[in-house]
Amino acid sequence: MSVLPPGSKLGRYEITAVIGQGAMGVVYLAHDPEIDRPVALKTIRPEALRGESAAEVEQRFLKEAKLAGRLQHPNVVTVYDVGRDRGDFFIAMEYVEGHPLTRYLVGADALPLNAKIGIVRQTAEALDHAHERGVVHRDIKPGNILIAKDGRVKVTDFGIARFTSATTSDLTRTGHMIGSPAYMSPEQIRGEKLDGRSDLFSLGVVLYELLTGTRPFPGESITTLVYQILHTEPRDPREIKADLPAASREVIAVMLAKQPEKRPENAQAFLRELKRIEKFQRESEMTRRAVAVAATPAPRTDAPAPPPRADVPTPASALPPPPPAAPTVVASSPSRGWRAIAIVAIAVLAAVLFAVYALWKAPVPSGPEAAVAPTAAPAATAAPATPAPTAEVVAAEPTPLTLPTPGPAAAADAVVGAPRVAGAPAARPTARSKPSPAPREEEKVAVMASAQPPPPPPPAASNDRSARIDATYSTRRAVRFTSSPEQARLYVDGRYVGIADDWDNRGGGREYEFDKPGSHIVRMELPGYRPKRFEIDVGPDGGGDSVSIDEELDRNQKLPYDKLPAPADRTTGEVEFNVTPSEAVITEGDKTLGPASSFGPGSPLKLSPGTVHDLTLTAPGYHPKLVRILVASNAGRDRAKISEKLKKE
Repeated sequence: MSVLPPGSKLGRYEITAVIGQGAMGVVYLAHDPEIDRPVALKTIRPEALRGESAAEVEQRFLKEAKLAGRLQHPNVVTVYDVGRDRGDFFIAMEYVEGHPLTRYLVGADALPLNAKIGIVRQTAEALDHAHERGVVHRDIKPGNILIAKDGRVKVTDFGIARFTSATTSDLTRTGHMIGSPAYMSPEQIRGEKLDGRSDLFSLGVVLYELLTGTRPFPGESITTLVYQILHTEPRDPREIKADLPAASREVIAVMLAKQPEKRPENAQAFLRELKRIEKFQRESEMTRRAVAVAATPAPRTDAPAPPPRADVPTPASALPPPPPAAPTVVASSPSRGWRAIAIVAIAVLAAVLFAVYALWKAPVPSGPEAAVAPTAAPAATAAPATPAPTAEVVAAEPTPLTLPTPGPAAAADAVVGAPRVAGAPAARPTARSKPSPAPREEEKVAVMASAQPPPPPPPAASNDRSARIDATYSTRRAVRFTSSPEQARLYVDGRYVGIADDWDNRGGGREYEFDKPGSHIVRMELPGYRPKRFEIDVGPDGGGDSVSIDEELDRNQKLPYDKLPAPADRTTGEVEFNVTPSEAVITEGDKTLGPASSFGPGSPLKLSPGTVHDLTLTAPGYHPKLVRILVASNAGRDRAKISEKLKKE
């Protein structure tokens, strides 16, 4: 199915842009001229729906779409229309400005606990509305849970999963282990009849991933994944994150039970289980606040009161007291006065002991956050000392054109465009960094922690088959990459080929096509995140022509990295330049390719295929310019034309 360009029409809808593209079809941003509103237009290719005649598929598609159209709930993406045009089915849905939940799964602490619970609660309420009307979603996963700009959760793709979800045999043949299979219920994998409890199992997987930052069934292949979902129990979430509420262990065990009858019977029961975690969270928050209040020192009573403001009326309680009356002598027993003093003393002592106990029981901060915590001001006589700069200092003033093309020296290509060896950027003090005074005795721990040298650069790419493989895929020809963050660097067999966003087959990107069959190692990495490695088996028995790899990297520390723009153009190998000023020079990494003026229409620059070349245009007295060129056999044009005008410094 060809992608329709902006300005085309599908039914009555005017195509504005492409939102996404996959094996089943394309999602467009379109305009509805009759109601004058934007819509998300999802198309589905009939040839992708195997096993039934076109008439049967169309009848079942329309029936399912009508059921989805009955759903009217604040947490459900509304279906407006359904139809068929140019041989393709399409569904017009509410357009949600926001991002899928996958964007907020970067690192287990990307969202506070109450926000994570709120997302799952709203999703469960959407499922409750659908299940009451006989609609089972069948594909609950982070990609189908949208977070709108106002924070509201919107569940999408009701009624579509019946057509887009594959069977277990399909999954085994194609090797599609990411996405939906990781969130499938056991009965869905076995091909049994489904009810709402299958959706609740999938939502339990989402909850586990939100709470811990990892999936409960982290299979390295589709076979392992299916076995784990059917036979193994997930790891205790509190073993991964010890600060989770105590109830999370039992709640997760119920939600991810293998037998449907042992799970919550409906979404309302699911919400009651969720409230157990919320209740513990509220009680913990109240305890934390009480401890903070108890630890706060009482205000001084001998401090002079600030002068009253002329524009603020003086409250009656603040008016000066009336003149004292004549003293009245009251006879009292000496024992009564001592008894009052003793009571006050005991109350004060009890408050002090409670505060000391609270501080003793409070958790001690650890990790990088504690290491960089500000310390008390040093004495004026302390001699200044300059500690080693941290990653925070580098982030304050990044190098604009430090190109991320790390990789082993052995991977350097002999033709133009060989990547250079590089690691994490070296830490250096900037113009804004100031020397810190020497620490006092009580500050030594914090200063020593913050003065540690920056972490070592990431290890070079390796083709060692004994190294950990996160997943295995099969394809006949190509692969599409999607990552979160989108800037994840890609290495194929140790060779840098660009970032994941360059090879997602969207927005100017292309599929990555392998130049030869066999087993290939793909590494996906980004500073501050744990790298992931995949094995791609390419051959005639690889299932489909293309396979999708959609991964979220797990963040382990905060490190800066250069954000690369989208490719300026694409080509099968030749690039023609027209650059002002004429003395501009083209470099790639540490290699100078020559003056830009020498690569004109008659003598274009020839670049090696199967990668994205990060070229820099420089000239004395001008700001450098980064130009990225995607070179691939499926680029769609034989020559790219780059016209740039550098800005003066």
